[in-house]
Amino acid sequence: MRQGKKSVWVAGAAVLASVALVAGCGTTGGNGNAGGSGNNSGGNGTGSANSPITIGVVTSLTGALAAYGQEWQRGFKIGLQYATNGTDTVDGHKINVIWKDDNTQPNQAVTDARSLLGSDKVNILAGGVNSASAIAMEPIAKQYKTVYVVGPAVADSITGADYNKYIFKVSPNSYMEAKAAVLSIPDPHATVAQLAPNYAFGWDSVKAFKQLATAAGMKDVLNVYADPTATDFTPQLQKIIQAHPKYLFVTWAGAPGPWKSIQNMQLQKQGITVVTGIPNIAATQALFQGFAGMRGFTTYYYKLPNNPVNNYLISHDQSEFHTVPDLFDPDGMAAAIAIVDGLKKTGGNPNGNQLSAAMSGMSFQGPKGTYTFRASDHQALQAQYGVVLKQEPGFNYPVPTLTKVIPASATVPPVLN
Repeated sequence: MRQGKKSVWVAGAAVLASVALVAGCGTTGGNGNAGGSGNNSGGNGTGSANSPITIGVVTSLTGALAAYGQEWQRGFKIGLQYATNGTDTVDGHKINVIWKDDNTQPNQAVTDARSLLGSDKVNILAGGVNSASAIAMEPIAKQYKTVYVVGPAVADSITGADYNKYIFKVSPNSYMEAKAAVLSIPDPHATVAQLAPNYAFGWDSVKAFKQLATAAGMKDVLNVYADPTATDFTPQLQKIIQAHPKYLFVTWAGAPGPWKSIQNMQLQKQGITVVTGIPNIAATQALFQGFAGMRGFTTYYYKLPNNPVNNYLISHDQSEFHTVPDLFDPDGMAAAIAIVDGLKKTGGNPNGNQLSAAMSGMSFQGPKGTYTFRASDHQALQAQYGVVLKQEPGFNYPVPTLTKVIPASATVPPVLN
């Protein structure tokens, strides 16, 4: 589960793993400054001949969501290499990157964004791991008239109530993930029960999933809530077993959650298929041992997309970071590609108004295939994946195995801005 109300659909705890950070060409790690401050007149560059372009990134490199921010950082560095053919240059303009660590704190994200735009005079803003940080930075981007590419935060309000024309969101939003969860269930007329924590996050999750599931033709037969700090879920699971739905959709945030109880009570053997959002590899390894056969959806697993961009991401994650891409590497890569493609359209001019106009409605190729920034709200429409967990030789976790590609057209969210 992505914390800070970032998403209500990726279930389970964020099991944080340390990731080696390797500085890429033309970038700096941590809070260091890249060479040159960029040309940022009034918060926007004019793109004069050969002037450098500076991107300021605010992400979580420490704190509760550090693993996610580190994944995004890896992907962004690789994406910049890919989009510029390893030159970190677009139309004669050198691209520099300044990294800021918000420690997963929205107040620090605001401080970082103001420092980048006010003192460092960056031309473009990017990042935002949790939704609270991203939302807090949106009006700053508007104030400085600077394009802000958001990711991997997913709250609907980022491109809804909090939207302005400088905002471009690469990651799916909560509605898109909820719709993917529904579409991952193969029987459109199935009976479904839900298990969720008994507070606002769980209530909102159940309400949203129920609306989409019933609209798809399913029957929501039972909604059960549990104390978010509970360790024994026997009473709740007994109610679910008595109702005997065909599927149980579980939304949860935090460890240990209901997973051990679900396994102990053998719901799968009683004809109830568990469905959830599949998190990153570390959380899958920690939470879902013994859950082969569980269905769900994921926004990304590195073995699912089959295209040259994803192949590049896999190859360079392995060669540069000695790992495979995880849940948010593709978001970072797509963000960098989108920025470079936008700059190519403006001839290297990062001026916020011109770059926003160039990127609005723009399609580009990323690790998940085609992404399109919808002109009405700059939400990137994109594919997602229905999966089933399977044990495979050589893997110490149940592997998300493709059941269906959920195309961008199947999860188009309503325009909320």
